[in-house]
Amino acid sequence: MTDKVETEGSNSPFVRRMIDSHSVLGLTFAALIYIVSLTGALTLFDPEIALWENPETAASFSVSPEAVASAAENAEAQLQPGNEILNVIAYAPDEFKPYMTVRLNQRADSQSELISTDWVADPQTGALLGEADAPYAHFVEELHTMLHLPRPWGRYLVGLLGVVMFTLILSGIFAHPTIFKDAFKMRLRRNARIAWTDVHNRLSVWGLPFHLVLTFTGAFLGVAGITLAALAFIAFDGDQEAAIQTISGPQPIENAAPMESSPDYAAMLHNSQGEGRTFSLMVAGNPQDSGNTTTIAYYETGILSARTSDIYRNSGEFLEKFGGSGAPAGARIFGAVQPLHYGTFGGYPIKFFYLILSLALTYITSTGMMIWFKRKMQQGQPRPKHEAAWRGMTTGLSLALAAGAVIVAAGMPAPIAATCLSIWAITAVAIWVMPNPLRSVRWSYALIAALLAVAVALHMPAALAADTAAKPILFATNGILALTALGFVWFAGLRDMVAQRSSLEPVADVQPAE
Repeated sequence: MTDKVETEGSNSPFVRRMIDSHSVLGLTFAALIYIVSLTGALTLFDPEIALWENPETAASFSVSPEAVASAAENAEAQLQPGNEILNVIAYAPDEFKPYMTVRLNQRADSQSELISTDWVADPQTGALLGEADAPYAHFVEELHTMLHLPRPWGRYLVGLLGVVMFTLILSGIFAHPTIFKDAFKMRLRRNARIAWTDVHNRLSVWGLPFHLVLTFTGAFLGVAGITLAALAFIAFDGDQEAAIQTISGPQPIENAAPMESSPDYAAMLHNSQGEGRTFSLMVAGNPQDSGNTTTIAYYETGILSARTSDIYRNSGEFLEKFGGSGAPAGARIFGAVQPLHYGTFGGYPIKFFYLILSLALTYITSTGMMIWFKRKMQQGQPRPKHEAAWRGMTTGLSLALAAGAVIVAAGMPAPIAATCLSIWAITAVAIWVMPNPLRSVRWSYALIAALLAVAVALHMPAALAADTAAKPILFATNGILALTALGFVWFAGLRDMVAQRSSLEPVADVQPAE
């Protein structure tokens, strides 16, 4: 007997087309969407992960203009003989990252590859304390933003996935005419397919506004390069420099006189201080060129924007304030894209809210696949190898991330990216070829829990010895890892057994609309 609520409106040709398009898009891109969603949840805490990798970092939540200026000058002094300097960037501490870093971007010539080096700087003096090396955080971030594919194609693919996810959300709404009416309907005691369907649909409804914002902004950030080219073509007759100036402010003056010394960063920083402003970062474009610009970026109280900027010539002349309060609507909207995507507004309450809804999006993707596998089985067309491949991919990613955490906590010299990708691939293949994939997945969950527990145990001595400003973040990170380990213990012992038992129950609803 077919469930009346689930099939309401399902005879409509429009609804059927939406169901078909929703299924095709989901099945085609599910694996990539899962990867981007899970790593996106972790990337929200990229600064905290980087600190967890380097618990000995000199930590402080405050920094003086003089220390920032000194750090920038010290980084500039690291320019290799014969190279040209592109920019120096000083990143201030904030509530998520209690340490200062500075970056030097240089290259041998315009045809050479960019050489980018980051250092941790002393928050009191600006002295460079050593390179800021966070390969695990970098691995997770690169997997989220580019899937570890070559630039810029990886970023473009992730942007395309944002478009696909946005379309999936909309088609899912149209494919389920009663989805809002049944927003709190849960039938967890029925068969596994019905339970997965209800959880999938309910999480989709509850997180709908967030998921729409997240996917739209992710698509925008991923295809920013294409967007810039389109803007130049449409509004500036193909002039990309004019388009860039509209987005990022005044551009350098060509053939300007060279600087006799570094720009007066401290004066610029003091000049840009004010009530309601929190210094974020300083970008000095080729500090050896007087016609280039130095940007002092800061957050404005009550303004949802990645940052507001005061822009100076390197010679010291103030040019303009860019973005923030008083800026045109287009600039304000553009500035809001990044904080809306990464949840960097509203402190940790917003960040953890984003984490929960990002994990919900990951679970929606996973249950979408499990619904499809279960439906095929009930229709007499089982796909055991496809399901094994899916479980291998998802489980392998979690196992690789857990192994990476142990490598970091133990201080092993192994290359993080290569090691994690190898573990992921080996686990995926192993589960796929096993005669009982569910049992293999359950043992993998137990191994993940053990690895996370080992990582916490190895890391705690360093967390206890860390600076006072770093300890809350380090302890919280270890606490979350420990809770995650307990979650995998539960998954290892119960989840698959429950799923197996549910799959043996009589199927009352053979073809509910999904």
